[in-house]
Amino acid sequence: SFRGEPTLMSKNKIAVRNITALPGQRTRGFLHIGETATGPIQLPVVLINGESDGPVLCLTSGVHATEYAPIEAVMRLTNDLSPKTLRGAVIAIPVVSMNMFASRCGFVSPIDGLNLNKIAPGGDGSISEILVRVLLDEVIAKAQYHVDLHAGDFGEMLMPFAGYSLTGNSAVDHDGEALARLFTPGLISLSRSGDVLPPFPGSLVHTAAHRGIVAILAESGGNGSLEEADVRVHVKGVTNIMRYLKMIDGEPIVHGPQLSATGRAITRARHSGLLRLNVKIGDAVAAGQEVAEICDVFGQTLEIVRVTKAGTAGLVWSHKVVSTGDPVVRCWYTDPAGDFPDTDKFMHLAR
Repeated sequence: SFRGEPTLMSKNKIAVRNITALPGQRTRGFLHIGETATGPIQLPVVLINGESDGPVLCLTSGVHATEYAPIEAVMRLTNDLSPKTLRGAVIAIPVVSMNMFASRCGFVSPIDGLNLNKIAPGGDGSISEILVRVLLDEVIAKAQYHVDLHAGDFGEMLMPFAGYSLTGNSAVDHDGEALARLFTPGLISLSRSGDVLPPFPGSLVHTAAHRGIVAILAESGGNGSLEEADVRVHVKGVTNIMRYLKMIDGEPIVHGPQLSATGRAITRARHSGLLRLNVKIGDAVAAGQEVAEICDVFGQTLEIVRVTKAGTAGLVWSHKVVSTGDPVVRCWYTDPAGDFPDTDKFMHLAR
């Protein structure tokens, strides 16, 4: 547990299979996972081994490989970090699913139709299950800390947040909440068993946390976009975490006041037609507020879509034509996050 002093690694090489990095070295390479009829399936790996002792942090992105802002952020971080000044080591996977990346395929693998963030801990079945098992057992397992960077996928406009799965291990849970608070611009989601809040069972971070690794879900960006503001959320969030862990110089800057999720719910269309949205991500919505209008092909209004409970628009679907039952907006319900001295002491820097 961090609690002010990082777990130290020894001054020696780090290795993921045959990819190794000595102290003061940055190494790039590929892990061979399997094959398809058109060629090998590989996992890109970046190892940055600092000259000084410190924790081992794993960064993953591209689990859903059309979520481009986190991919860009990991690429940027791994190129900008200097092994000369880094304390500890970073193990990074810029794109977990190269097949999704190449195919521009959202949500699920084009090879076997599985969602990589719903099948952890993986296994020896289809290629997605093998990939997840290797990622957890041979990559993430080498770290004390893990940040899995995500965004909304195609069609999803997403409000930034960070999430952690509570395990019942007080030391790991304390550090997990700390990392989530350090990453997020404002909203944290701490999930419990059977909860409606993310992260969920089957995800990488849920599985890693229950194995004793301090692993958080980090979200910013969406809808197949690559906006600099979204990339900056990821870069600043990871930088905050690395400063807190004393892997790099400087103090974190924590934004406040922070909110903690208590629930969330989706408002769906009851009719089909053209959707006219009246809400954006981050908007506060009142109970009964109109968030969209649905009209038929003649332009006649069929439905005024209203939310039933006051909340914050955390995800807005970008589709312009809906069928009965399609999601329109998902709202977060929140309370003030409360005091957390380990990170609150940095909050004044943001004011």
